[in-house]
Parts: sequence; structure tokens; C-alpha cells
Amino acid sequence: MATRSLRIFGKTNPQSVFSWCSSVSAKRAGRRAARTALYTAVLATLGVAGQGAQASDSFFNDYFAGIPYVGVNAYSPGITLYGAVDQAVGFTKGAQTAFVQQSGGQWTSKFGFFGVEDLGGGYRVRFDLESGFNAANGGFGTSNTLFNREAWVSVGSRNAGELKFGLQDDVGVPLFVDVFGQVGTVSAVAFLTAWVYDLGPGASYEPARLPNAISYSTPWFGPFNGQLAVSLASQGSTAPTVTTRAVALNYYDGRVFGTLSYLGNYALNALTTSSYVRTDNFAAGAVYDTGRYVLSAEYSFLAPRLAEDRVASLYTLGGLYRYKHNDFRAELAYRAVGGFSDHSYGVTLGYDYNLSQRTALYVRGSMIHNTGATPAYGKYPGEQPVVDNISTSYTGANGALENYQSPRVVLVGMYHKF
Repeated sequence: MATRSLRIFGKTNPQSVFSWCSSVSAKRAGRRAARTALYTAVLATLGVAGQGAQASDSFFNDYFAGIPYVGVNAYSPGITLYGAVDQAVGFTKGAQTAFVQQSGGQWTSKFGFFGVEDLGGGYRVRFDLESGFNAANGGFGTSNTLFNREAWVSVGSRNAGELKFGLQDDVGVPLFVDVFGQVGTVSAVAFLTAWVYDLGPGASYEPARLPNAISYSTPWFGPFNGQLAVSLASQGSTAPTVTTRAVALNYYDGRVFGTLSYLGNYALNALTTSSYVRTDNFAAGAVYDTGRYVLSAEYSFLAPRLAEDRVASLYTLGGLYRYKHNDFRAELAYRAVGGFSDHSYGVTLGYDYNLSQRTALYVRGSMIHNTGATPAYGKYPGEQPVVDNISTSYTGANGALENYQSPRVVLVGMYHKF
């Protein structure tokens, strides 16, 4: 996944799922095995590493392939080289029309090193170093930064949970709640979730990856698990000592996944040079999995804590259906700014033809349609959401600055995970 991808995969801790692999009739076993793939992945991403078999025909089994810190090998001692190369060509429409080449229409192009040491007594030390890059030109994902996606070390056990230090994925609604994984090149949900440019100065959204972070994932207590994370200010910074705090409560019973989360993030007030504003984000997400198809929904509420700043609510609904080598998916989103006629409607459609578990051809199309407008906050202008960072501003016939209300993008590409 691109840009804001894979924040869900770093929160692991061992727990067996052998109970899902019991001997039953062939038909029932097939259904149960299909659910096991999502079960294993969910547990691994939220603080538990699964150790059961996964169904070869499950979408989530393919979805998590190539991510070593998720699934059955998440706690196997050794060092693994992994990554993905994703290339797409496409068409964007905003203030101008353009044909583009994109690195990462489904997955961020990246490589990484993941390692595990068995300390005995059920405890293991793990680390991950991951670097994103632009497959179109070979450049760094972030200038002058080698490991811009993951750089952490952790210690944990099945019974004690996992404590993790370093640059790591944030805590909140997992990316798999969006059936497009909140890929930053094409997912309308990705842009609407994190959009704060019409809420006023100081409004912010929690970074997809937390620098200088400490997190803890609890063991699972029946179907429940909790996560806590804080991100500390860099040395010499004038920001509050704790720049980001997050907590999540997760539920998973083998078919239904649900989460409730709170994120509090500090950002510099754009109207000053010294004060910081906290933005609170309350969110909930759910996934219902049947093996053949997946349904998902999410709600997010953003509230900057500065007088006269605005608040925003986001509602999403998604679905995915798999038939043989074909994956069909769709996502709808609606965002509203409280007290203003500022509304955004998003839709993303996709089709994948899976050549193998790690390689696929895909088509994506996405559009955000904006209505109304957000008044300026003093001299601080408001800007409505876009998709794929498409420029929407242009000079109208009367010389006034106007905005294209329906930015859109279409991509055709392929990826390979190794």
C-alpha cells in the first residue's frame, strides 16, 4: 500500500490459532480455514501472532503475503528480506488533465529487513527496518531518510504482550477496514480520513508512522485486546513532550472484527510560531468476513481544540468479493464539516486479477466530489479534499481563483511482493 500503508502490521504478539484447524467435515473445514486467514492476520496485526494454517483461497491470505511480521512466521527466529515493487500508469483530472506514472497503486514499493530472536521462556525480541522508494525513478520515499517506514525493536511474549520502541505504525483503526488499504495514490477514504485543511489553523491528523514512539499491545483476553502508544517530541523541539497519544480497544471472534480508538495529536498553530494545538480523533471500525466476501464500515470524528476551528465527521462503507482469480472491491465515503455547507462524497472502485499469491494486475478508479465551501479562518484559507494530491485550483474566466470540485484518478498497474 502506498503513502499511509501498513500501519496495521507492526503490532504483533504470539497466540496460537490451532483451535481453528480442528478436524471437521471437508465443507465446514474449508469455510473455517478461509476465516482462519483473516483471524491469523488480525491477531498478528493487533498484538498477537497467529500460528495456524491459512486457506490458500482466502483473500486475506494473499493480502498479507510478503509481510513477515504478520501471520504464521511472525515469531519464527531468523532474518528475512522482504518487499514489494508496484508500478501503475494512469489519468488524473483536476484543474488540469494529466497522464501519470505512479509508484504504488496498491502497495508501497519498498524493501525491508525483519528479524526475530528466541530468548526462551516464551519471550522473543523482534526488529524491523523498512524503506519505501519510488519505483518509477528509484528515489527515496523520503529525502535523506533510508528507513522511512519502520525502524523499531520490541520484546514480548504471548502472556505478557509486546513492548515496542522506535519508528512504527500508529495505533487506531487498522488500514484493512478500508478495502483499498488507504493507499495514498487512489483511496478516497485515505484522503478524507486525514484531511484537515478546511478545519482551521493547527488542525492535524496523527502521522501514519510515529517517530520516537513507545507502544504496548496487551495479550488477548478472550476476543479482546488493547493497544497504547505515545510519540515523544524530538530533542530541541518546542512541541509538547508527548506529541501524539493513542489508545485502541479491539474485538475479534473469528468472523467479526471491531475497534474503538482515540488519537490525540499536537501540531503547530499556523497563525503563530510557538503555540501548539491538539486535535482529537475518535474513531470506530468494523469488518465482517465470510471468506468469499468482506464488508466493512468506519466512523471518524476530528476535533481540533482551538477556538473557532471546525470539526469533521466521516462515514465509510466498503465491500470486497472474490471469485477464483478475480477480486472486486468498492468503497463509499461521506464527510461533513460541522456547521458549514462543506460536504464531500468519495467513491473508489477496483478490480484485481491475481496471477499468483504475490503478483497481480489491477485497475483502480477514484473520485471525490465536493459541494459548498469552507469560509476562511481570518487570513487562513480553507481547502476542500482532493484525491492523489491532484491540484484543483485555477483562475476562472473573471480572474477569480476557483476550485475544481470533482478531482478523480484512474490507474492501471501491477505489483509483485517478495
